[in-house]
Amino acid sequence: MRVGRAQAAVESAGLDALYVTAPANVMYLTGREAGRVLLTKNRGFLWVRELYRGVYADLYGLKGYPLEVRTYSRDELSKQVESLGCRSIGIEDVSVSYCNRMRKSFGCRLKPTEIVEQQRAVKSGHEIRALRRSASIAVKGMKKAYEVVRKGVRELDAAAEIEYEIRMGGSETPPFQHGMLLSSGPRAADVHAHATGARIGDGLVIADLGARFQGYYSDMTRTIAAGRLRKTERELMESVRRLEVEAVDYIKPGMTGAEVHDFIESRIKAAGFSFHHSAGHGIGLEVHERPKLGPESDDVLAEGMVFTVEPGIYIPKKMGVRFEDMVLLTKKGCRQLTG
Repeated sequence: MRVGRAQAAVESAGLDALYVTAPANVMYLTGREAGRVLLTKNRGFLWVRELYRGVYADLYGLKGYPLEVRTYSRDELSKQVESLGCRSIGIEDVSVSYCNRMRKSFGCRLKPTEIVEQQRAVKSGHEIRALRRSASIAVKGMKKAYEVVRKGVRELDAAAEIEYEIRMGGSETPPFQHGMLLSSGPRAADVHAHATGARIGDGLVIADLGARFQGYYSDMTRTIAAGRLRKTERELMESVRRLEVEAVDYIKPGMTGAEVHDFIESRIKAAGFSFHHSAGHGIGLEVHERPKLGPESDDVLAEGMVFTVEPGIYIPKKMGVRFEDMVLLTKKGCRQLTG
């Protein structure tokens, strides 16, 4: 079904074929991350190393498997493209050097496209169930964060306990593969700060974490109070939390990602601050995918999309506050998956 929809999109785009190499896109189309996919409007090929033809033989040998599985060889792949008479091939967002190699190998026009990424933006029932499970594991990790994030504890020690909880809860990888984000005090103004050996003092701590279940990621953030808070810190934390709730309630199908971003940014600016990152992002086989909820996003939000909503305020050398939740967009609005 996924392959069929992608093939229909290839034809609608006026392309002769689509060449897919990004692991998440290959996983989406084939069930495994291995190999390269070549799709025309009526044929589909999966090129894999000989090893993986054996390792995944049970999958590739299923009756009705939608792709012709071949042993990968650059020369054989090029010959296949030539035999199909391809003059225009859609490709993903790749490096200039790789694009040049493909152009030389295929000998035809290459056109950047996001056919698979756009298809992935709307989740199936199976994907939503996997995302729900991934989100539930993340929630357990955040509960642990509220237990271990306290004054006097080293950031690294807190992160280790939280990540242990997430892995024991069933996550296939550490949060985001490279580990969770955790920062306290003035370092919380760094949007993507990882834990250090510093000890947590009085103030705000940002914990940004997630899990991975059946290949599907989750992502959530909380700002946690450690020790005693100043009045300004408490007020800022409460206002950002309220803004996140308002934004989740505001979102409806048919809006663009830019509209959501503008809603959040306008309220942060009205409070006298600047907004330093996008309002959210799609999540699935990758932590960041379509739809984009940024200032220039023309992605139209549709029923079945899963994405994050994450307002934040950051004051350099003083503090940072962010709250983030995953939501599933339904015909009536957003249904929260974390929290």
